[in-house]
Amino acid sequence: MVRLDDLGERELISRVLSTLRPAPGIGPGDDAAAIDLGDKWLVVSSDIVSFRSHRPESTPWEKVGWMAAAVNFSDIAAMGAEPVGFIASYALPPDMDEADLLAISSGIDQCAEFCGTHVLGGDTKQGEGLICGTALGIVSKGEILTRSGAKAGDLVAVTGPLGGAAAGWYALQAGMDFPEAVDCLTLPVPKVKQGRALAETGTVNSCMDISDGLSATVHEICRRSGVGMEIVWEALPIWDGVPLVSEATGASFEDMVLHYGGEYELLFTFPMRMLETLKEMDMQFSVIGRVVPGEDVLLVKEAEIQRIDDRGYEHFRP
Repeated sequence: MVRLDDLGERELISRVLSTLRPAPGIGPGDDAAAIDLGDKWLVVSSDIVSFRSHRPESTPWEKVGWMAAAVNFSDIAAMGAEPVGFIASYALPPDMDEADLLAISSGIDQCAEFCGTHVLGGDTKQGEGLICGTALGIVSKGEILTRSGAKAGDLVAVTGPLGGAAAGWYALQAGMDFPEAVDCLTLPVPKVKQGRALAETGTVNSCMDISDGLSATVHEICRRSGVGMEIVWEALPIWDGVPLVSEATGASFEDMVLHYGGEYELLFTFPMRMLETLKEMDMQFSVIGRVVPGEDVLLVKEAEIQRIDDRGYEHFRP
C-alpha cells in the first residue's frame, strides 16, 4: 500500500484528478475553480485550516478564524475576482469552549468584512478541529487571471515583501519576542484589491498567490505556462525582520525567502511594454525577474546563476 506521506500533496492531487471526469469551465489546477455564468465567471475556492497544523501554540482563536477566511479569499484574489460571499463549516471537538468558537466566527467575519463581503452560512459537526472555508467571487470573462498565460519576454512581479511568514514561524519556535513577525504568519492579508486592479488592466498574463512559497509558485506557473523564469535575488522585496530572525535562530536566510509558505502575496507576469502603465496604478509591486523560453527556473544572485529547486511547503511531507 502507498501511504500519503510517500506521495506528498502535489502527487496526491495529481492522482486524485486522474479519477475525475473533465470539468467544464476552469476546473482543478488553478487557485480557484470558475463556473461559466455567461458574461462572467463565478469563482469558487475551498481550503481547510486545521487546529493542529495551522494554529501555532497560544495563537488567539480570532486569528485562526481570520486565517481560515484569508487563505480562501487569497485564491479569489489570485483569479482577479471580486469576493461576494463566504461559507464556513466546522468540525469541532465536543470539549471545546463556546467562547473559542465564537472568537473563530468573529475572526472569519472580520476578514469577510475586510474583503467587502459577508458570511453566508455553513455547517457544524463533531470532529478533531477543522474549519473548511469556501469563498465565492465574480469576475468578467475578459478579466479572469490564471496560472497558465505567462509568455517568454514577460516581466515577473510580486505585490509585497517576502519571508515574513517564515520569520514568524522561526520566531515562535525560538521563543523570540517578535509580535510583528508572528502577525506575518498568523494574520495573512488577502490581496483582493490588488487582484482586482491587476485584472482590470487587461495586461496581466498569469497570476498566483504565494501560499506555498516563492519557489513552488514560480515552478507552478512555469509548468502550467510551458516557460522558464529567471528570478533576480537582489530584486526580491524582503520583509525587514527576516535578517534579524535568521541571525538569531540560524535559519537559512535564502530558504526563508524562497521556500517558506504562508506569504499570500500575488506573483504575476505581464508584457514588458506595460511596465509604465502598471506603475501608474495605485498599487505597490516589485519586478523580480523575467519569463524566458524553455523550462529552467533560475536564480541570478551576485551575477551567478543557479537553479531554483521546487521546495515550497507541501502537506504530507516533513
